[in-house]
Amino acid sequence: MQKGETLVGKDLKQVEAWLSELGFPTHYGIKLTGWIYRKRIQNYADINDIPKHILKTLKDEFGEVHGHIGYERFPGTDGSVKYLFTNAQGQHYESIYMDNGKRKTLCVSTQAGCRMGCRFCMTGSIGFKGNLDAGSIVGQLLAIPESKSVNRLVIMGMGEPFDNWAEVSQALEILTSAWGVAFGRSNITLSTVGILEGLESFLMNPPCNLAISLHSPFPDERAMLMPSEIKNPIGRVINMLLKHPIPKPLRLSFEYVALGGINLSEQHAKAVCELLKGLNNHINIIPWNEHSAASEFRKPTPVELENFTRWLNQHGALWTIRQSRGNEVGAACGQMAGKHTPK
Repeated sequence: MQKGETLVGKDLKQVEAWLSELGFPTHYGIKLTGWIYRKRIQNYADINDIPKHILKTLKDEFGEVHGHIGYERFPGTDGSVKYLFTNAQGQHYESIYMDNGKRKTLCVSTQAGCRMGCRFCMTGSIGFKGNLDAGSIVGQLLAIPESKSVNRLVIMGMGEPFDNWAEVSQALEILTSAWGVAFGRSNITLSTVGILEGLESFLMNPPCNLAISLHSPFPDERAMLMPSEIKNPIGRVINMLLKHPIPKPLRLSFEYVALGGINLSEQHAKAVCELLKGLNNHINIIPWNEHSAASEFRKPTPVELENFTRWLNQHGALWTIRQSRGNEVGAACGQMAGKHTPK
């Protein structure tokens, strides 16, 4: 580890190695990760069971706990809060906190921007600005005032997790390990367009729930909406999921952005059910959230949604219409752009 880095984003072995390099007992590593990740301290001065000379060296080497990350906070009237972060590398990225009573969810980003280029998504329209390191990913949870109340994480913000899998997998290890944040694996959901290489690695030992962005069951139409379909065909994604089923209690879901006049026909509903046959899954239908970068699309009408879900029922699908939060502060699903763009 280099001077100016932070311990946030480091695993237990890395923290113990840092202690060893400086001649300190490595058994303090488990205490440090406990204070940083489980107790989610904001300042090293809050630590009361580690010698002060070690804490002084810690602060001299790394600054304060979140010295590498700053944020602006934008609360919405629907109870959501958008956070616009800037890290030491100058990258801008977002997360959104959503309070639904018992469920208090944080949606986090894995990249600044995104290179997947999905046509209906604001993040895709700004292009790729770089991968986030594990510290910047985990830091979105640890730095905010609501940190200790969060009991659900969704990795569905800016970026494609499997396009930054090394850092995302390290972040997930920190989030789910007993020495780390200690989140239950079934309380975290990772969303992907279905990058085959990353998906295969994920399925060998799933660290959390999985959500696949579907949006159309027809390859040509899906490729028009999501260019990633060309190199990562949804048919191959489905075959991989059939070969390596998600083990319980983890869950598999499919995200389906409802685009008025495009992907809500009876043929779409039937084809979706045929495509997903044999998979234990749930479909999350997300009415498209308007933004200026994709004016060719429109929100679905209530009649379109009613008809589409009725057809899904006829073919035996399990589905939910998911109402996005954070629309007025520009942080709803598909609206994140690494800047404050309120409605």
